[in-house]
Amino acid sequence: MQEFKITDEIKNLDLTNIRSNLFHYKYDNKYLKNLYTKDGTLKEESKESPTYHSFKGEVFENIIYEHLLRFAQNNDEIKRFVLKGPHQNKNNIFKKNGLLIDKGAQIVYKSVYKDISEFDALFFTKDSIYFVEMSKSKKTSGLNKRLFKKFALLKLLFPSFEIKALIVLTQGSIGLSRFPDYCTIWITKEFDDEQILKELILNKVTKESLIEYKDKKFIEALNVRYKKFSYFETLEWILHKSRAHQTHAVDLSFFKCKKLSLYFDVFTKLYIGFITIKDFKQLVPYEGDVKDNRVIVTIEKINQKKFEIVYYLRQTNHKLKRVAYSKEKLSIEDKDPEGFTNKETRFISKILLPEHRLLIKNINNLSKKLQEKYLVSL
Repeated sequence: MQEFKITDEIKNLDLTNIRSNLFHYKYDNKYLKNLYTKDGTLKEESKESPTYHSFKGEVFENIIYEHLLRFAQNNDEIKRFVLKGPHQNKNNIFKKNGLLIDKGAQIVYKSVYKDISEFDALFFTKDSIYFVEMSKSKKTSGLNKRLFKKFALLKLLFPSFEIKALIVLTQGSIGLSRFPDYCTIWITKEFDDEQILKELILNKVTKESLIEYKDKKFIEALNVRYKKFSYFETLEWILHKSRAHQTHAVDLSFFKCKKLSLYFDVFTKLYIGFITIKDFKQLVPYEGDVKDNRVIVTIEKINQKKFEIVYYLRQTNHKLKRVAYSKEKLSIEDKDPEGFTNKETRFISKILLPEHRLLIKNINNLSKKLQEKYLVSL
């Protein structure tokens, strides 16, 4: 596996060649300035403020991105590097779907106007695409989990490329051995440069001209070519395909292929039909009201080793609930009214047909097979 080596400049978070560019990124300084006294001294209590720590993480990301620009400029193996922040063309921020730069100047993949995934940086070699994740948090379990969705999405968008990740962390980070094999891990020194943070927050430094990167390898997200990924059309195709078997109510073998494994990582849950309220309440000790006479049924990927039947129902007040019942333990969760799951379930509700109904015996059979690890992550 090709592996890029961290430079001393990056390892030491040396700002010599990138410092001036940091002042061209957009920062919300309104509340951050309250962290300092009138004479410009950081308040003692501010050092542990979540707002201050969040800002440090934002600046750390910008520092690494600026270093990566220099790294890419001097590395012939990197063929294309996606621009963001102050380096991207401002005319390209109005695109609404696909791989783009959002209003926050971040690299995202959007569908139906919502972010599916965000990437701290993206670059290409001859046969690979690298997505970059940066974090100054010492705990890496959350970051590790997020990689699966990003990897799967990129594999769908760039099927002919090998997907790799560059993970940039600080000294003292834990859980490094748990990262997938496709990850290259860089470790920098701890980011504790209070002077640059102060200058960025108080914004009293004269801004110099942006150091630009004009080599043809530096490209706009708008110009990246990739295979079209149709979000809702894919969910509909999976629903119909999973119910097309001549003898089985749900074709579980359909979910065992590599492509469906990628879809599980992108969507988390895949829709397989519905059950009536009467049947649902025989299966699940749910006492709440339900708007329609049906509850949507999904197979949900709980983690890399566990899949379960999970239900989605809409109450008479139109609130969407996620309901799971496993090993006699009931879990009920409110879903974000503006989230993807709400949009998905509204879409699925419109395309469900009478033949998509599942019976109690179907649910019991599916649950049994899932408990027996019939489905595993590929």
